[in-house]
Amino acid sequence: MIIKYTNFSNGIHQIIFDEPVEKVGLEELFFGNVYVDCKMDKSNHQIVLNCDAVVKSKMICDRCNSECITELNSNFQMSYIFSKGPKVSEDYNVKYLSADQDKIDISKDVCEYTELSIPMKKLCREDCKGLCPVCGINLNTDKCDCRIVKSNDIWEPLKKLKSNN
Repeated sequence: MIIKYTNFSNGIHQIIFDEPVEKVGLEELFFGNVYVDCKMDKSNHQIVLNCDAVVKSKMICDRCNSECITELNSNFQMSYIFSKGPKVSEDYNVKYLSADQDKIDISKDVCEYTELSIPMKKLCREDCKGLCPVCGINLNTDKCDCRIVKSNDIWEPLKKLKSNN
């Protein structure tokens, strides 16, 4: 995913990439193509990229343990500042471009931001019922006759303490 920015005049330009996940460096959870829609705002001193990436992912639901396919979306902004010599920025989203550079490779950024879009809790759907804690049946597809007794008495330790006196 290389942008040769010297081919563009100053102003706002739209650049679209549609690349296989293997070419970008995404493999394990992802399949198909990564679709990236970039809006490039180029001026005499800097380039600002606003990118939206979409990729399909195959995950295991944390509640019901079934395989699910989901579409992950990520949005990121990168700023590239023109400089006379090579510089390193402490800001993650700011990079410097020297005079001998004429291209920007966003593959690494797309890969990192796509991996960051993986949710902490992977669910097949928002209202996933999960597995029965007694028999282990998937409650999204089947029903069971197990009795689930919820015993979450937060006062139990104090009751025990009181009964000891």
